Amino acid sequence: MDIQSKSNVIKATRTDIKSKLDHFLKLLHDNAYAETLIIMALYLTSGYLIDPEDICLVNGEVSYILIVLAIITLFHGFENGILAIGIIAFAMWAFYDILPYLDFLIALMMTMINGEFHYYWTKKIDKAEIDSNYKAAKLDELSKAFYALKISHDQLEKNYVVKPMSIRSSIEEIIIMNIESDNDEKIIDKNHIYYENFLGLLEKSFNVNSAILIYKKENHKDDLFSSKTANIVFGSYTEEVDVSIVFQDYLVDKTLAYGIPVYVSDEFGEPTATLDTDSDYIAAIPAIIENEMVAILAIKRMPFMSFNREILTSISILLEYFSIEVGKKDLLENSDTITIVSDRDFRFEYARLRFMFLKYKVDSIILILKIDNILQSARVYERVKKMLRSLDKVTLVEENGFHYIVLLFPLHDKAAAEGYYNRLMFLLKGEDKKLEFMTFSMSQNELLNKYLREDYDR
Repeated sequence: MDIQSKSNVIKATRTDIKSKLDHFLKLLHDNAYAETLIIMALYLTSGYLIDPEDICLVNGEVSYILIVLAIITLFHGFENGILAIGIIAFAMWAFYDILPYLDFLIALMMTMINGEFHYYWTKKIDKAEIDSNYKAAKLDELSKAFYALKISHDQLEKNYVVKPMSIRSSIEEIIIMNIESDNDEKIIDKNHIYYENFLGLLEKSFNVNSAILIYKKENHKDDLFSSKTANIVFGSYTEEVDVSIVFQDYLVDKTLAYGIPVYVSDEFGEPTATLDTDSDYIAAIPAIIENEMVAILAIKRMPFMSFNREILTSISILLEYFSIEVGKKDLLENSDTITIVSDRDFRFEYARLRFMFLKYKVDSIILILKIDNILQSARVYERVKKMLRSLDKVTLVEENGFHYIVLLFPLHDKAAAEGYYNRLMFLLKGEDKKLEFMTFSMSQNELLNKYLREDYDR
């Protein structure tokens, strides 16, 4: 049994340790008020044991109370600092004959300063982390798209005589079937149909004779991937089993634990289609999107000549690429707030960035160029596309006789949009400079829709 390499095991171990540390820090953050109460209780108890007349330890040469308050406020923020100050105020009122108001005011002032520092520092870190995660997610999506194109070309070369088809044509066929499923109101779980179509693609293009696919339910996105939060899809020639039994399988369990593809191998570490007694499957391949496992493909039967590293890698890339597309559909179903835009990819990026804004208050900006001439809009649109950076998005909306060129600048402010507009105006000539422009932040979603619809009456 091969788990790809020792380095992957070490990486998985480190990931497990990091996840435990993250869980511990999250636990501390979620119980911050309780932790503050415990710290202050220990501090006041220590103060009482050291000097009952100075329980807050404010009369010594060292102001210990400022150190404790700084630790609490810098780690947990202003709210916990004020809670600690409230406890200190009560202790001073209850245990001191003369209230040391000067020490209290100094402690209050330092708590407010530390709280402000914590706010801006945390906000800066969160923005940098969101920016990094967003760019990493985009790079991951583009990499999978590029690799899927490469696989399509390779498959076309290999099967030109016997089977003249490509992965691209198969994916296009699935997209057509998915559109039909979207329009069928009788289908409740459309994701089930999508993954069922994907198994059909594997049977047709990679000779996967028997396989199952377990995927996370849409309403359990933030829950642990388990038999209680997963649905199961069976291939055309696969015997149905309970999803809980699949999760207990050796290969599936290893894939779930380490987050990497696991397959049956020979003594040289190469894939072999010989079924191992420890598992009902010969390979288990996960789909991990933004560090979250969303699906596992378990292959039961596959021809010996097709079961190799190249094919398994191709299937792994396509599974993640396909899962990304399913994730886009799910996000748009719940958060599609600019339906006037026909470009699905643009709407998805807008919905993802608006979700980041609502959750983390990290803004992005929309720049709209309004033109009333179709020829002018075509010329400006071509110029705009040539000036775009890698993460920027642009689309064209036609409404009420106007042509709107809509640009999305992820994780940028209004100054970035205005800078882009000024550079564009410098390059445009003559009549092309005569256009109207507006900028919108993520908080102005309703106003953005009104502008695109020329809705001035409401």
